[in-house]
Amino acid sequence: MLPLAAGSLPEALRACADSWPDVPVVFPEQGIHMTIGRLATEVDRFACVLVAEGVGRGDLVGFLSSTGPQVLVGIVGVTAAGAAVSVIPTPAAMRDSDQLADRLVTLVDAGQMRFLLTDQAQRPLAELIRSRRPALVVLETPSESGQARDLDIALPRASPEDIAVVQYTSGSTSAPKGVVLRHSTVLAGLRSISVSAGLNPDDVFIHWVPHFHDMGLFGWLASMMSGAATHTFSPVGFIRRPAAFLTYFAEQGGTLMTGPNFGYDLLLDAVGEELVSGMDLSRWRIAFNGAEPVSAATVAAFAERFAPAGADRSVMYPVYGMAEATLAVTFPQPGTPPRVLHVDRDRLAGAGQVVVVPRDHRNAKAVVSVGRPVAGIAVRLVDGPGEPLGELALGEVQIRGAGVTEGYRDDAANRVAFQDGWFRTGDLAFWHLGELYVAGRLKDMVIVKGQNYFAADVEAVVRDVPGVDRRRCVAVPDDSEHLTIVVEAKNPDDAVAEGVPARIRERISEVLGLTAVRVHVVGRGTLPRTTSGKWQRGLVRGMIGTSP
Repeated sequence: MLPLAAGSLPEALRACADSWPDVPVVFPEQGIHMTIGRLATEVDRFACVLVAEGVGRGDLVGFLSSTGPQVLVGIVGVTAAGAAVSVIPTPAAMRDSDQLADRLVTLVDAGQMRFLLTDQAQRPLAELIRSRRPALVVLETPSESGQARDLDIALPRASPEDIAVVQYTSGSTSAPKGVVLRHSTVLAGLRSISVSAGLNPDDVFIHWVPHFHDMGLFGWLASMMSGAATHTFSPVGFIRRPAAFLTYFAEQGGTLMTGPNFGYDLLLDAVGEELVSGMDLSRWRIAFNGAEPVSAATVAAFAERFAPAGADRSVMYPVYGMAEATLAVTFPQPGTPPRVLHVDRDRLAGAGQVVVVPRDHRNAKAVVSVGRPVAGIAVRLVDGPGEPLGELALGEVQIRGAGVTEGYRDDAANRVAFQDGWFRTGDLAFWHLGELYVAGRLKDMVIVKGQNYFAADVEAVVRDVPGVDRRRCVAVPDDSEHLTIVVEAKNPDDAVAEGVPARIRERISEVLGLTAVRVHVVGRGTLPRTTSGKWQRGLVRGMIGTSP
């Protein structure tokens, strides 16, 4: 049986082990080398441990763990025990552990979790959560070596209709919501990824996106269950040493990588021409770029920087997806260079009109194609009343298909999540020659004196103003008369004294024609991101005391 034709995640992993028992599953930072065959064995052994502890059908088990083999063993092991798993975001560093525990308790409560799996590194945080919910049972993940004790227990057989994963969305504009994904939904989503990207046993998948994000978890599973060798780094390891990560990627003959746009910016900043000249990236096939808006400047810089190492222009692979679709919605055709279209920024945001303009037009906004609907997913664009739209018309993206969730663990959210059986993404996009171009989000639209502005457009104007630290800035709604931009600076007092706010207002006025602007300067590392790297605009509004 082909792994992705199985009826459940555990069955798919067992079929994977039957087909490719010796394919590597590597964790370079820990020096751990496993195989898919051994991984499948450890999953079943750990599932027996969980059943012995009382885990079973109807349970939603929280999973709080650092990067390592315990992630795959634990996550698939929960489903092999008959339960569903909810992967809880793991902090890189606990600056305020009590505040973090309070936030994570809301996930525990929302999921009515009785069990929480954790590893040694996250145990202190797990205990803080348990101190707030004493009935919560905290269990150990498999040890870092992947070993679980032997127990002779018959494991339940998961049905395709059983819930496998409850994926909490990253909450860039609202409170996190639990996305319900059944085994059949997850496997359909993994098939969409595998088929549309042409994943195969010759691929070598080397990644760092966290397992508690849909791109990290489902991209990893799709690659492994297509027979690819997988090498997994921690997010912290990549962010601290992106050049070392790319060096390892080249040495291992990597073919697949995933990441949000800012991850590729980190690579470009860290890897200079001299280092690239000594690399062989000729096997690199796909660099999935998603989870946040794809920058045309990043796409162009990527092609130029890595071409001397043998990377083809088609390697950069802008994609569109979300947890509600088990990740994939649209992909380009593998082997085709990225497409960029220039449209009139003012007409797009102000009137919702898609007007193609030359690259050097004063109002030109570069929008990157994210390809066509993946196998098994249907996509439509609709206007406000819900009427389907055609070519070059801006509308909301709606999706349906076997890999799309049936809804959230929240009745109120479900009442607004669907329209005529289509899931409403809240994203705005347009079609051009059969390909999708995502322009922004409904909730990220800033309205000033009756004029619409995409928050991302404002941020693009501001991030390169001298004095803005590491290009970090967030535009948020303030009131009907002003736009507010919050920027980070190494020293906020010095930035104000040196006129950074004035330069920002001048730049926005020059490019966007907007003068009603308020600028807040905050310290380095203050602006909050979601687990996927998106700005958490709701939290930013709260920081500066604005109203939505």
